Amino acid sequence: MEEDGSLDIEEETDGKLKVFISHSNEYEDRQTVSYEVVPKLEERNIKIYGQEQLIAGNYVVPAITKLIHKIDKTLLFISKNSLKSSWCSLELLISLEKSQRINRLAVVLLLYDIEKSELPRIAVLQEACKIHFTKESDDWVTEVVEGLNETKSIDDIMPAGNVAHGLVWSHYNGYQQYVLPVLKEKIKESEWYKNQPAEIQERISFKIYEMVPKSCTVKHDLPKEDSNIKEMATVGIRVVMRAGNTRNYDVKIYSVTDGIETFYCMCEYPNVIGTMKVMEDNHLARFSHTYPGGGEGGYTTAAPFTTDDKELQLDRFYYTMNSVLSHSETCRNTARVLRFDDENENTSEVLMKAVREDLLTVSEIKKLKKDNQNSSETEDESIYVACSQNVEDQEKAKKIVDFLKRKGITNIIEDNAFSPGLSYGQKLIAASEKCKWLIFLQTKPALKDKTLTFTVMAALHISIYRKRVKVISVVDRSEKLSIPESLRCVTYIPFDTDDNYLEDLHSIVSGEDIPMKTELMLPAGDVAYGLAWNYVTNYLIKVLPGKEYDNHVLNGIDEALKEKGISNGICPHKLYIVIPKSCSAGDVLKDKRKDTQRIIDFAKTAAVFPFGKKRPFSCNIYKVKAQNSSMEMGLYFVGQYAAPVACLEEMKTCNIAGVTSETMGSEAQRFYEIVTELMTNAVPDQAPYCEFIYFDDVADSLADIMEQKIRSGVSD
Repeated sequence: MEEDGSLDIEEETDGKLKVFISHSNEYEDRQTVSYEVVPKLEERNIKIYGQEQLIAGNYVVPAITKLIHKIDKTLLFISKNSLKSSWCSLELLISLEKSQRINRLAVVLLLYDIEKSELPRIAVLQEACKIHFTKESDDWVTEVVEGLNETKSIDDIMPAGNVAHGLVWSHYNGYQQYVLPVLKEKIKESEWYKNQPAEIQERISFKIYEMVPKSCTVKHDLPKEDSNIKEMATVGIRVVMRAGNTRNYDVKIYSVTDGIETFYCMCEYPNVIGTMKVMEDNHLARFSHTYPGGGEGGYTTAAPFTTDDKELQLDRFYYTMNSVLSHSETCRNTARVLRFDDENENTSEVLMKAVREDLLTVSEIKKLKKDNQNSSETEDESIYVACSQNVEDQEKAKKIVDFLKRKGITNIIEDNAFSPGLSYGQKLIAASEKCKWLIFLQTKPALKDKTLTFTVMAALHISIYRKRVKVISVVDRSEKLSIPESLRCVTYIPFDTDDNYLEDLHSIVSGEDIPMKTELMLPAGDVAYGLAWNYVTNYLIKVLPGKEYDNHVLNGIDEALKEKGISNGICPHKLYIVIPKSCSAGDVLKDKRKDTQRIIDFAKTAAVFPFGKKRPFSCNIYKVKAQNSSMEMGLYFVGQYAAPVACLEEMKTCNIAGVTSETMGSEAQRFYEIVTELMTNAVPDQAPYCEFIYFDDVADSLADIMEQKIRSGVSD
């Protein structure tokens, strides 16, 4: 036995498959597992581990986590009792998180007096092996053994990975983080706004409404699509982006009416969601990779991206974007994500409802709540603010309670409402059973509590099955805390020096439940998939030569060199896309090694307009100085950094993005592998016009690599 209470299973070398069995501790389940399931599986050369073999106490949660990560697979004995068990929920999530990490399905489900339809709708769980247990027959034994011994890659069953996560971060890092913080100021500075009478100005929402339709169809001309929407003005925003380069954005202001009232707002369909529409229409996910087990060649492609996949990813997109915007101090309350069914709802209908809600006055909000509120408060409407015993944490919690009380919220559970002697974790669980909102402070002192993960998961348990979020984590960002994987499904608000978070807390606890789908309980991860899909569908296929894009960027190479007086230089008609392992990327390609400054920004291709008439696009042409001056022959290439790697670097700095210093390089390599395979198989006609270069920019010279690439092209 190890110090933390987990079993030392590494010493066992008997060759048996090691399986952790998860079940509820209700008498019937415990007896059935102990006397029916375990003996019959152990007869089949399977070693079973369970909770009863662990030492109880404060260290039991990390012990179970460590055990599940050490064993080969987890067998989930699913019954009506286990679906009500917080322990079983925690063990399920740890097992699914392990599956994501090792890219291999690590769970098998044994269903006892329960139907598949009653299971939580978690994506990976839907693909797990499910066997019905009966006491009347032992047929289940062979099926369980086969399931436990089966090797099934997550990539095989979820070929698109978590596309949504990468799409959200691509949109945030390339657009939202620059435009949203200055949007209100720029609108107020515009001539259109200044020329409006006061009664019109009061009906303007300064948020951008991000439309997320069920079909993932992106609409660019809203007035053409919906007669109740009219374009009123365009506000230009010039921003300084990463590496100091600038970019111009045009934000349109619309009027939206229902025939009685008229409001004004900014609205857009994020281009990135169109990626999922393209994937669905063209079954592109099957091109992402191959795996053993096909026909004559021995390999087959992954399953296509289906409508069900799209809807799951859309749910994740909606939730992730809300989380990202809430996390950003500069972007909070500057945008609103509107998930809607565009087959049955018009854009104007969805917009009218949202803008009207956002422009309600304080008195109107209070009146609306009073009209909808029962005459007496119910216990379920209560709020509890939980924190560690640390003095500073206690002061922060008191500050929150006092603020909410001043705002008129009186149904707050005080510590003296609990039985004397209860621990922090026990109070947390007790409060979760009777209050609507549970606010807990996530600080360094709190994270030292070994039981925190379990107690918060227990509090979340009701949320999981009621499909709503009732747990809010207030995170002390000044301490640069990394949010634990198991807590990333929680709605959280960061502390800030201006106490704006108090208003955010009040807004949440005094409003409606925040929607939550149980599919979103899986860790983020797999960001490379979404970044690769978006890069191909929204960028590469538009700038490279193809049937629909004759006026492509490579057309301007010869003319650009000629203008520089170069008539005999060598420049392949290909776009070289550079992916440095460090993910350090700017506007202009550079050789990071100080002793090899041989890459020179030489010229630009002529501007083309693949993204619309107001967005000129060109590429840099670089000159490479030969390593041996005697071999100088005029070497040039068209190149750029892959924008998604810069996105990865920025994601690393944000604790909720799922990218760490350790995983950033591997995600960059995965991006390289996925995008290369995708171009080759999904758009083979355009693939020859680009080449991806993944390299270690600390150890290797980009100049050496490019000189070799250009010379090999000449010899070919």
